Amino acid sequence: MDIIILVFASLFFIGLLAFEYHSFGLKNPILPIPDQFKEFFEFLIWPILTLLILDLIFKYRKINNPKKFIKKHWSDILMLVLIPVFSILKFLKIGLSVIKQLKTIKMGAKIFHKTKKISQQK
Repeated sequence: MDIIILVFASLFFIGLLAFEYHSFGLKNPILPIPDQFKEFFEFLIWPILTLLILDLIFKYRKINNPKKFIKKHWSDILMLVLIPVFSILKFLKIGLSVIKQLKTIKMGAKIFHKTKKISQQK
């Protein structure tokens, strides 16, 4: 199961390099993948999370000791926790761009009203 998770995680990272290149500070994508595949790469996180959860369940049942399990599989647990965190950051980035656009619109509206008010006073 570890190999399947590694393959899916690699595909997910390839998708990040192809579609979220600006998050890495790049001007152009490293891998030119057609936009039709963007939805596939965005969906890929769910099978990865499912496989990670199943993998951890199987590993825990094999050890059946919480302390030993955490000590031995801390990296798997960390990966399971970090993937949703990074996904949330991706959605926050989209949300922040919307907030910036709304602030720009608000500032434009204020400028418009002030110039209108000044022109009416003359």
